[in-house]
Amino acid sequence: MFRMLGNKVELIRYIVTWQETEVEKPQEGCISEEHKNEVEQMLTQKGITFTSVPVDQTGNEWFNGLEFDSYDEAAKVFVTGKEAYLAQMQKQELAENLRLRADIDYIAIMSGVEL
Repeated sequence: MFRMLGNKVELIRYIVTWQETEVEKPQEGCISEEHKNEVEQMLTQKGITFTSVPVDQTGNEWFNGLEFDSYDEAAKVFVTGKEAYLAQMQKQELAENLRLRADIDYIAIMSGVEL
């Protein structure tokens, strides 16, 4: 579970749930203990009973703080996992390095410099 603040991924660490009506049961995904405490304090001040449950993100820490252009892109990476993401990043880095090398070779050829 995660949310995005702008393009940045934030892992959900706690779920705070409360009952507003017989039917409606809202919840807040909290990204930190401080965030959870703020939500709990607000609900306590309003006299609303709530439950807080921690979300185990042990295996997902690699994902926290990454940046994506959209939630859908982030969700796809989250589902495919860390190894697939790292493999994709290696491919992109290799492609960028090859493009850079080609640019350097082109400049050297055009200027008559031997590398």
